[in-house]
Amino acid sequence: MEAKKQVKYILAITLIVVSIFVIFLVFKSNQIMNNMNASETAPTKVLILTTDRLNDQSWGSLAYKGKILIEEEYNVTAEVLGEINAERDTSSLVEQYVEEGYELIIGHGREFSEPFYRIINQYKNVQFVTLHGDNIAKNLAVYTFNQNEIEVIAGMAAGLKTKSNKIGLIDAVDNSHKDWGFSKGIELIDDSIELLYKVVPERTSKSAAKLVAAELIDQGVDVIYTKGNSYNQEVINYAKEQGIYTIGYLEDQSYMAENKVLTSVLNNVPMAYNAILEDFLSEEGIKFEKKYLDDNDGVYGIAPFGPMFSEDEIELIEEATDYKIPR
Repeated sequence: MEAKKQVKYILAITLIVVSIFVIFLVFKSNQIMNNMNASETAPTKVLILTTDRLNDQSWGSLAYKGKILIEEEYNVTAEVLGEINAERDTSSLVEQYVEEGYELIIGHGREFSEPFYRIINQYKNVQFVTLHGDNIAKNLAVYTFNQNEIEVIAGMAAGLKTKSNKIGLIDAVDNSHKDWGFSKGIELIDDSIELLYKVVPERTSKSAAKLVAAELIDQGVDVIYTKGNSYNQEVINYAKEQGIYTIGYLEDQSYMAENKVLTSVLNNVPMAYNAILEDFLSEEGIKFEKKYLDDNDGVYGIAPFGPMFSEDEIELIEEATDYKIPR
């Protein structure tokens, strides 16, 4: 009997030991599987840099909206930093975030093109992208907009409403040498209309843009298309005071001067971020090129026309451009 008790005791101990060992194996297996799954689904880390304030309700805020969009649409975690000095801060910030595992770094504006270009060889496994700009390399690409189609519509709108036959354009970058749509739109209405082209760099003070607007008005301009994200409100407000029509840019800016803003050329900048992430996460990845996004990418549009347009005038533009203008 004593021997049987010993056998039972040994069997019980053995069963307990085996059970503990099996439980340990199951626990470790689950840990390994969880770690593997976590590794497979770890979100891509994206850094977005902008020189503007994130709450400026203009260009800077669109960087934040881009972050929100890509986090909703893709398995990414994005950090957006505002009010960055592109020349002074870019190198140290990139170094810091690359060490933290960031794989895609986006400069929200052409001002990051040169700072990125200077450091890309230090980070050959990191993809750099700028919105607008010119520098490209193996791991540096540019995404920008081809707005010709929409700017033809804006040009026709301006051509219909000028009485002096003089239209002004204030641009943030010198595009006078490029083939662009605004002048074509004006010519479709009347090829005798004069276009006065001025460049006021984006980082110029608002008062400087206002002075340029005043000069254009003094020269007889009665419609101004203003394309400076940071100074548009200053120009539109001044033009309203002078009884001059304007065309807004980036967003529907009719709220600034409802009866004096003809329309606005819209830029859905967050959709540019969508295009960047779609390419980055594809099998081919991002090509080192200057990629022009268009209407198929959902990056631009035209705002509803102001009350100064008749339905006949709107239909005239629609027939000429084969584009449905929102009402």
